[in-house]
Amino acid sequence: MSDSAFLYATFPRLTETFVRRELRELKKLGFTPDLFSIWKGQCLWEGREIRLFSISRLFFLFAWIPYWAWRKPKAFKNILTHLWSSTCPNFQNWNETFLGLAYALVEAKKFERLKYRRIHAVWATMPATAALGLHILTDVPYSMGAHAYDVFRHQGDWLLSLKLKRAVRVRTSSVSTARRLTDVGVDQNRLILIHRSLNPMPVRTDFSLVRKESLSLVSVGRLVEKKGYFLLLKILEDLRAREVPFTLDILGDGPLKKELTIELSRTHLDRFVCLHGHCPEDQIISCYGKSDALLFPGVIASNGDRDGIPNVIPEAMSCGLLVLASNRAGSSEAFTDQESGYSLDPYKSSSWSVLLEEFYTNPDKFIQVRKNAFSRANEQFSAKVNCQKLKSSFDQIFA
Repeated sequence: MSDSAFLYATFPRLTETFVRRELRELKKLGFTPDLFSIWKGQCLWEGREIRLFSISRLFFLFAWIPYWAWRKPKAFKNILTHLWSSTCPNFQNWNETFLGLAYALVEAKKFERLKYRRIHAVWATMPATAALGLHILTDVPYSMGAHAYDVFRHQGDWLLSLKLKRAVRVRTSSVSTARRLTDVGVDQNRLILIHRSLNPMPVRTDFSLVRKESLSLVSVGRLVEKKGYFLLLKILEDLRAREVPFTLDILGDGPLKKELTIELSRTHLDRFVCLHGHCPEDQIISCYGKSDALLFPGVIASNGDRDGIPNVIPEAMSCGLLVLASNRAGSSEAFTDQESGYSLDPYKSSSWSVLLEEFYTNPDKFIQVRKNAFSRANEQFSAKVNCQKLKSSFDQIFA
């Protein structure tokens, strides 16, 4: 048994690739925390036990409430006062908050018995709520991750300010999110910026177009508002108007699939664009190797949700693609504009189509940019380097 516990909402989750990369690298460094999944998940991952929470244990909640209210009356008062004095952003967050706090109440005695020295909540939502509750009930210190989704969507969740205040360390993965965390009161000595990690990718040696007769484009991400897919279709219409031949593979699934399918048919772009749905990591990497450029026109969604540095951008850079990314939120933090990628306004489609036309007619002009992107990705997003920083952070604050 480890003296450290990592809390996840659901583990493993297919879309959370960087989480699994970091666990593998931390294991190489001799750090193997116990893994807890609060809402479903798998009981075994790569030979490691995942401690799943049985929802049936919530039946014991009403027995634990008076016990902990008697042992920690001030803690109960503080939590209830905070919840009563603030507004819950949405029903989903109400559910996450309830389950996180219920988990803490039901499992706190177990965590006391296991004598963990530290708890780390990988996400600032349900896992950090559970970590906050466990900390208040058992006095075990906790750290937490806080990424773009966690702090921008609806301006953060119901208990975010309290979780950030109580955490001994807050890890984030982009400058834009770090600035937001500073604005809401996380002091610099508790805030650490560590980019999400990449595994070594296949090295590209040939920077000519995959197919001379057309551009091979790719876009990767969930089919949700913040990814800017409808703006992407406008870019493609402009590109077609310039008579630049292309194909685009969209890898990802989500609630906008039906609307996107209808729009592709209406604009006749379905002849050039293929919606592949969710794809496993190895298939995504294979697609990078068969593509010339990544398009990422992300925006700030109506609910405030946005990307920090999406995994797909450093992944594509590491695979030697030409990266065209939105200048909204933090998506273009991964590269230097016009040196290792291009930062463009997703609402100005012509700037994208003009650049892609130039890329098609003169691909050699962009070889150095692609090589620079490869070098930068492997310097800034190395799993080995980043996980050493992460482990050192844990060792330092929990010494």
